[in-house]
Amino acid sequence: MAASTRGKEVALTLYRNILRAHKQYLPEDMKVLGDAYVKSEFKLFKSVTNEGQLDEFYTAWNQYLDQILLTARTKQSVSAGSLESSENLSLSFGKHLPTDVELSDEQKEQLHKLREETSKAGGPPPNTNGF
Repeated sequence: MAASTRGKEVALTLYRNILRAHKQYLPEDMKVLGDAYVKSEFKLFKSVTNEGQLDEFYTAWNQYLDQILLTARTKQSVSAGSLESSENLSLSFGKHLPTDVELSDEQKEQLHKLREETSKAGGPPPNTNGF
């Protein structure tokens, strides 16, 4: 099997798993936004051939998927009573960025686009934090 075919299979499997996790675990408003963002990012990365960039891309999206699954399992365990809730448990999806984080121009542009999409989807008003 050609390396490019294998890469496409890996990407498609990851893409489907993320969309499946969104459908199963995310609230509807987050699902709509998340699906649109994932589709956009995977479409943009479709033509990338640089192995280093692809590795970073897949690693980041696998970490994202792992975080969704971990949060969902934790919430289910707390709901079932098999795990006690504590301050150390992450029971909500997403993370707050520290205000002193350094972003590249490309990251700032991506954040701006995400804010615009959130506003269009009827999400909460964006918090600019200077970005």
